[in-house]
Amino acid sequence: MEAIVIAAIAITFYIAWNIGANDSANAMGTAVGAGLLSFHQATLTIAIFVMLGAYLKGYKVMKTIGKGIVPPECLTLKIAIIALLAAGIWVTIATIKGLPVSTTQAIVGGVVGVGIAVNAPIKWETLLKIAGAWVFSPILAGLFALILFRFYGRIINSIKSLGRIEFLYKWLAVLGGSYMAFNFGANEVANATGLLVGAGFFSPKTAGMFGALSLALGSLTFSYAVMYTVGKKITSLGPISAFSAQFGSAIAVSLANMFGLPVSSSQAIVGGVVGVGLAAGRGVEKKVIWEIAFGWIATPTVSIALALGIFKLFQFSGLI
Repeated sequence: MEAIVIAAIAITFYIAWNIGANDSANAMGTAVGAGLLSFHQATLTIAIFVMLGAYLKGYKVMKTIGKGIVPPECLTLKIAIIALLAAGIWVTIATIKGLPVSTTQAIVGGVVGVGIAVNAPIKWETLLKIAGAWVFSPILAGLFALILFRFYGRIINSIKSLGRIEFLYKWLAVLGGSYMAFNFGANEVANATGLLVGAGFFSPKTAGMFGALSLALGSLTFSYAVMYTVGKKITSLGPISAFSAQFGSAIAVSLANMFGLPVSSSQAIVGGVVGVGLAAGRGVEKKVIWEIAFGWIATPTVSIALALGIFKLFQFSGLI
């Protein structure tokens, strides 16, 4: 039993570390790309607000991940570990390639995969709600970002002092990134810890803090490549467009948090970046968008396949 406990802690750390490495760009990639914050300033801000979000609001999405897709009685510790491992492998591959995929989709795919493997009754109604949120969150983020860009652009144009404008630029970036990081903690930490909460291994508060600390470490050590993709490669971002993309995507994720839906902050921030890129008349790099869209489609599919494959491997090895 001790080996299973150690494996559970290790795989939870691995997933949360992956989330920090891949998804930190969702909170601060635009600010770093616009030159408003350094990489280390961004990761420190992420660490603080992710912990607050996970501790104060993470329990709602943990409940959906841990109990809303597969019945809790079907979710043993070993099954949870397989689902997490399948998701983690795919997210690591995507992170190495600098591709901002959805950890949410990877975890949900892993859960569906192990559910199929053990013939568990999958709650398809809940899955349809989650999938619907995946479709609408980037669209809403793009619309919110576009509106914010227009609104704050007018405010900035009315300010005559260059010093005040520069001060406002930096604090808008910190505010937008902090808000996104808080929602990031409330929504995405559940991806790493929700299954183990559902299996009765962690309490929601303990899971939130452990997941947040692991996520912060991933952000600090391995997030630069994806931050560069989000902040530089999709479109050219200025200070107001960076803030609008951050805040617009944060609002979209915040709405999902209210309903306990595990949405993708990756999808939300890409939607926000595309929205401000179009609003500013700068256009977007279509090739990069297609690569990202491919990652979104591939993620749940690959995670389901990996979960099934790992389950069969464990079964063949006598570990299940």
